[in-house]
Amino acid sequence: MRRLLRRLLRLHLTRTPALWAVVAGLTLLLGWGTLRVERALDLMSLLPTQNPAVRANLEAGVGQQELLWLVAEGNDANLDDRRAWAEDLVDRLLTRGNLPMNGLAAEGRLSDPVPVPGPGGVSPWPALLAVGAIPEGDPAAGRLTTETLYTLAPAWLGDRLGPLKDPAEVARRLAATARALRSPEPLQAALARLDPLGLRELAPQDGEGMGKARELGRAFSLRMRTGYFETKDGRMVLVPLVAGFPATDTRATQRVLLWLGRGARGPLPARASLQEAAAALGPTADRPFPLEVTGAHAITAWESSRLSREVALSLALSFVLIGLVYWLGFRTLAGYGFVMGPLLVGMIWALGLTGWVLGRLNLMAAGFGAVLLGVGDDVGILLFSRYRDERRAGRGKVRALRAALLGTGPGVVAGALSTAFAFLALAFAPFPGIRDLGLTTGLGLLACLAATFLLLPPLLLGLDHGRGTFAPGPPAALPRRRRWAPWAALALLALALLGAPRTRWQEDLRRFRAQGNPALTLQERLTKTLGASLQPLALQIPLEDPDRLPARWNRLSPLLREAGVPMPDWKSLDPELRHTLGSETWRRRVLDEAAKAGLDPVALEGPLTALGTAASDPVFPVRALQALLPRSDQPDPARAWNLWDALRGTPRPAPLPPALTLPLRLDEATLNRLTPAVEAAGGRFVGTQPLFRVVKDIAKDAVRQAVLLALAGIFAVIALFGRSLRFAALAVVPLAASQAGVFGALGWAGEPLTFLSLMAIPIALGVSVDTAFNLLHRARAEADAPRRVARVNAVCAGTTLAGFGGMVFSGYRGLRGLGLACLGGVALALALTQWLLPVLLAKWPLEKRPKERPR
Repeated sequence: MRRLLRRLLRLHLTRTPALWAVVAGLTLLLGWGTLRVERALDLMSLLPTQNPAVRANLEAGVGQQELLWLVAEGNDANLDDRRAWAEDLVDRLLTRGNLPMNGLAAEGRLSDPVPVPGPGGVSPWPALLAVGAIPEGDPAAGRLTTETLYTLAPAWLGDRLGPLKDPAEVARRLAATARALRSPEPLQAALARLDPLGLRELAPQDGEGMGKARELGRAFSLRMRTGYFETKDGRMVLVPLVAGFPATDTRATQRVLLWLGRGARGPLPARASLQEAAAALGPTADRPFPLEVTGAHAITAWESSRLSREVALSLALSFVLIGLVYWLGFRTLAGYGFVMGPLLVGMIWALGLTGWVLGRLNLMAAGFGAVLLGVGDDVGILLFSRYRDERRAGRGKVRALRAALLGTGPGVVAGALSTAFAFLALAFAPFPGIRDLGLTTGLGLLACLAATFLLLPPLLLGLDHGRGTFAPGPPAALPRRRRWAPWAALALLALALLGAPRTRWQEDLRRFRAQGNPALTLQERLTKTLGASLQPLALQIPLEDPDRLPARWNRLSPLLREAGVPMPDWKSLDPELRHTLGSETWRRRVLDEAAKAGLDPVALEGPLTALGTAASDPVFPVRALQALLPRSDQPDPARAWNLWDALRGTPRPAPLPPALTLPLRLDEATLNRLTPAVEAAGGRFVGTQPLFRVVKDIAKDAVRQAVLLALAGIFAVIALFGRSLRFAALAVVPLAASQAGVFGALGWAGEPLTFLSLMAIPIALGVSVDTAFNLLHRARAEADAPRRVARVNAVCAGTTLAGFGGMVFSGYRGLRGLGLACLGGVALALALTQWLLPVLLAKWPLEKRPKERPR
């Protein structure tokens, strides 16, 4: 290392223009990379999408085709105006999107959403259009409903279908249907169209499932209209729209909201801000009532905009706090520019490296700026402080620079590399949030290290005129050793250990979103109004062996019926009944009886074929349900080329095992209660809430692995630069203290531990060794090293604390907890480095002292 630094010194003294050219070229190249950085400041950007359990939840609609809800709230006085607005919006979307009003495709199945005004737009919800078309007597929607019901009838009714073997009973039922179709009662006629054989009469009228269904129908607080909902009290009119883009695409969300607020007229705007969208959704001359919006897209767009501002504000605050710490430590701001100039260039390089290597910044990696500010400036502070001390002692510029680079430089490089390697080791973690944080921060620290060693020496040589802070003068007084300091350090450690058990784990990330999100507030209000969450939720039953589905279904159905979901048992048919209903003879006889009763036999062809096929083939109802409820299969969004994906390769994951996915509506308490029993019965819940539970378990394992990787990186540097068991043992002291500080700070502050604040563990590990390395390296050559580096180490640690301090004031509780945990870990590591390590070094010194000759 000293040989490399010696060569660097020679280049600074002889080839300064060449170094400036290299710096300019790197800045231009990496500055171009900053334009490639994509912001993904949302929870979805952290998910390990290759994990099968996560993929199952994503394919259920989480973050993919979740609904965007437009809500018009008011009273009876403007209810007609709000209905007219909703009907006009739905009609305009249907007309421009060429989507049938019944929501069905040409083959008679639910249509795929057709975004308006094109890709990246929104579509009316086909399922709601189909349901709304049933009461209006739409033939295609009626046929789909009838065929679906008759497909499921053998599984749900079983031997109750026995009366259909009697030709006289079938004729009676068809005659009753003919009379009902001629009835002036619209409900009676609609039921006859949907159920021409009267199978509803065969269902147990007093059964548990039927009773639950009636209760749900009475408790359902919405009226269904064509393409929109209306609460029964008329207070809210809700238009659910399917977005043709992921919830993580916040720019597309802002453009769509602005377009909808302007009445969904014309093309999508080329760009839009959240403020413009909010203004467009407010009252207008044509629409005197405001519109509110919720759903995953709206929540994510607001959070991303808020977090972008907060990250910028926290960086600005960190700059101010670092300047304050610098002034308190050195009693002057002279030299602050020498440190911050190279650091800013290094941060530009870091962001450019992120653009070329990863191409994106996710929620965790967005805090890397605070780490770079707090840790990256340590290199400049340590080098500048040593140079200034040498100049104040009367040495020339070249000798002072040589002492800084060759005397302090090795320890600085070792500390910076240990921190960088601790983060870079996280690149092998399976969790994208941890991986991206490790790559961006590790590469950023290396960039700041290189920028400081390339830029600071020529700045010192060129701008040092021997005046001011560089003027010769008496050396600064060394701080006195305080006897109480080691005991204070141990007391702080004990306090942290007492607070650590008070820390509680919180797995629900929704509780840590930014405060004041209007879309999230509206979602919570609607959840109370509807009695269930708007977020996607479904039950998945594995289908690796379809013959086992009835048994699994029957283990799950009692659990769901107990929770209020009218899920009947899966029945089996008597062999004779199965043969009868599946025969061509029975089907033709029923068609002949229908013609005699005055019914259209052609309209009965589909339902009778579905009933016969389902009776003879028990797997057919499964296929029918799968066709009716297809998986969400959105292609992965196209990403710009980046080095990480090119080196790692992104093979397409193997398809998930087949499963039957049934949408549900459950409140959160019921979902939490049912989850263990459902999983024991062979099923699983998928959706937003189950996804967070899966992510919690993955994150815990990933953080455990990340800590081991960070420790491996740190110990690799200790072994390389320390080359001493005593050096390693002393370096472990601040490492252990940093972990106690992380949990102690959270415990005493009452902040729960989330998988965001879990990242403070590897961060504190990497950061806590920085000042310790400087002390231990100087202690090898200087007997009074603890007193000599005490002030500069305090300034370095103080600037690190100031860097994290900006996050503590964040309105996003997850980032606030992360900042607080980092503060606690770094502060306690500093206390033990400053107050306890000197005592340990006095007892077990590292410097090689000459042996005393015997007298």
